Parts: sequence; structure tokens; C-alpha cells
Amino acid sequence: MDSSGLHDVLVVGAGPAGLYTALRMAEAGLDTVVLEEHAEIGIPTHCTGIVSGETNRLYKVRDEVVLHRPSSCLMISPGGRVAELEDPGEEIAVLDRAAFDQALAASVLEAGGVVRTSARVDHAHKGDRFVEVATDRGERLRARALVLGCGVTYRFHGLLGSRLPSPILHTAQLEVAASPAEKLEVHVGRQVAPEGFAWLVPFRRGDTPYLKAGVLLHGDARAHLERFLERPSIAPRLRETTREPIRRLMPVAPAAKSYDDRIVAVGDAAGLTKPVTGGGIFYSLLSAQFAAETLIEALAADDLSAGRLSRYEKRWRERLMPEIRTSRWFRECLARLTDHEWDRLVACLASDDVQSLIKRKAKFNWHSPVILSILKQPGIKSLLLRSLFR
Repeated sequence: MDSSGLHDVLVVGAGPAGLYTALRMAEAGLDTVVLEEHAEIGIPTHCTGIVSGETNRLYKVRDEVVLHRPSSCLMISPGGRVAELEDPGEEIAVLDRAAFDQALAASVLEAGGVVRTSARVDHAHKGDRFVEVATDRGERLRARALVLGCGVTYRFHGLLGSRLPSPILHTAQLEVAASPAEKLEVHVGRQVAPEGFAWLVPFRRGDTPYLKAGVLLHGDARAHLERFLERPSIAPRLRETTREPIRRLMPVAPAAKSYDDRIVAVGDAAGLTKPVTGGGIFYSLLSAQFAAETLIEALAADDLSAGRLSRYEKRWRERLMPEIRTSRWFRECLARLTDHEWDRLVACLASDDVQSLIKRKAKFNWHSPVILSILKQPGIKSLLLRSLFR
């Protein structure tokens, strides 16, 4: 059946990127509809949900969606060396990702937008005056513009004339009841997570302590997560049998193109994540802000051409690409380190000089200042440069 009327904007996907784009569009008085394939917003949960206070500049994180506020993170090398990275006053928070997404969806509704669940978009095509999508219920909806906020599915990227983001890594994550803990943990090494890392993030639901446990790597994420949780240093901390993890792909580089006539891609759909950590919430919200600004202007001018919407990509590239380039280079260096070199790097990071530097330069969302600063440390610089020529 046909849904009557021509909407201003259709948004495919109700993650942070899609919902925040929709929120900004609805606040501008535009007819905005979000289509989400799952029955419940935020389910299944696709990421760990760690953010800094800087996120509040875009969207206020409500206290009720915060599970934990850790004071520091332990980086643990293959040989057991530990470097503690303290929160430099950035108000780091572990979110209940489902509750965060649901709060965003509620904000969209309050602003006058529409959010439809159990509405999987199977097909989309562009006409001269509109974009049309077809759902798995046989509905067809039309809009003047389409926003791809559908994460790493990439089934509509042909509409952009774009290659898929590359490289792409693999992740697996689960939540498990565990012994109480306060500090985040990042575990590195080739046996733990080739070209990536494993993490343990403590939090509580009511009186029960839990861990979010996951891996980001190149390879079989499920198998590596199982082996990580079976380690003698980890297994005794778990209080229940682990369940099947949620697995997904993770882009660590932008898509070749994030716009075309009447279409923009935001967040993970545009390949916008932090290359070192894979964190995506802040980049998702920031790209959504740029997309909304561009679309609001384009709709007012009745010009949804690729030339007009290229302003969106220009905006995010000016803000994010210097950071992404530096972080990608650094990530490529780290991916080549041997376990022995990881031991040496973590020992360097634990030294007083580097700890002082990290406290001055580290920013949760902006890694390049601290990367460029630690590269001036002789031991770290030589270690990373050698890895590039391996």
C-alpha cells in the first residue's frame, strides 16, 4: 500500500546518528519520520556506550541513563604490565545504550517527529522530486530527502555511488554478572585481539554488578572473546555462564562518499568512528548535527542536489578528517606491535613523564593532541616507527 503524502525527511535507522538528525529536523518544524527495523528502540545493544561530558554540548545525557562513572582505565599488556589512565575531568560515563537511544527517540516525538518500529526498509530509490522507500510490510513512503542512519548494514550505499568503508574490523560484546569493580580495563596483545583490543567495563543494574566484555579485532571476534573470558585472570570474576555475544562490523575509516542527490549518510553508515577505539556515539551526533544543518538549508532552498548536499561532507571533513588521519596512522602502528613491544609501550605509558603528558593532553573525543605529544617521547617514537617498516 502507499502511505499518503510527501514527507520532508525519512530517516532509516534509529540509532544515535539517525535519531539525532531526526530530532534536529523535527525541531526545525520539518515533517520527519524515522524507520527502525527492530521492534524496540536500542535493542539489540550494539556498543559499549562510553561517552565524555562533551556529548552534552550536542545532547544532554540524562542521569538515569548513566550506569557508571569510572575514574580511570587500566591498560594491561600481554606480560601483565599496567598503565593507569585517569579521567582528566571529562566526566566519563558508561551509558545504558538502550535507554540512551530510547531517550533520543522520546525527544524526537516531543519535537513533533514520528518514530516507527518494526519497519524494516528493504528497498529505496531516487526520483527527480523525491526518494521512495519500501518496507517489509509492503508500504511505500516518499520524502524530499533520505538520511541513512542504518549503521554498518551498507545495503543502500549503491544510492551514494560510494565504496564501502575500509578497513572494517569485527566486534563481539556481551554483558555478564561479575564481581564488583570500578575501573575500566583495556587488554592488548596479539593473542588477546589481533590488530585491536579487549575490554571490561564495570557497571551495576540495581544491586547486581556486571561487566560489559568485548573485543575489537581483525578475525573471529566471537572465538577471541570466548578465549579472553576463559583466561585464569578473568574467568573467576564472572558469576554466570556467558551468553551468545552481539557481533557487528566496525568501520575505522570513512566511506568514500557520504552524500548524493537527496541522500546523506550519518554516523557508522558514513564510516565515522574514532579509529583508535572504535567509539562512535560522539562522531554520530556530530555528523548528525552537520547533516541536519545542511538538510534544513537545502530543504528551505528546495535544492536537494548532490552539489548542495556536498556541504555536509565538507563540514564533517573539515572538523573530523585531521583527527581521523592522525588516529588511523597511530592505529596502524599499534596493529603491527608484537606482544613484547606492547609490554614496552605500556611500560612507557606508565612512566611519570608520559603520565604527566597524558594528563595535560588527553581528550576523550580528540586523540591527535596526545598522539602527537607522546610521539615526541624517544622510546615510544622509535617503537612505533619500527612497526611501520615490519
